[in-house]
Amino acid sequence: MTTRAQLVDEMDAIAAVAARLAAIAGRSDPGRKAALVEARRELAMRMMTVMAIGEHYAPIRQNEVIYGELRERLSILRSAIADHQSRWSAVAIDSDDAAYIASSDAVQLAGRDFMRWIRQVVEATPDHASVI
Repeated sequence: MTTRAQLVDEMDAIAAVAARLAAIAGRSDPGRKAALVEARRELAMRMMTVMAIGEHYAPIRQNEVIYGELRERLSILRSAIADHQSRWSAVAIDSDDAAYIASSDAVQLAGRDFMRWIRQVVEATPDHASVI
């Protein structure tokens, strides 16, 4: 059984990766591209993990409305990330840094909104709740 603590730990890890990505977006050093690729990979893995954990967290999974909203919000976030990464591959980020930073900022805002919502849901329910 998935616990609230496990979900919160993963959300904290995602927040740390997002902060690292934000810092990388503002860099101009030669190691920026490699750091970007590594952080993007970690973010993708962590997003998959939080979704898998969410699938087994009873207060979310057993509430059709909340679970549906989780899936919808996660889908929107994944689409935003995929769109950003397809337009701004690690190779392309030097071509127009202002546009890259604006795109990165928009994805970070979407990520913060998602994390704020899921934290509210998780913090509003005890581990033993069967529905929200």
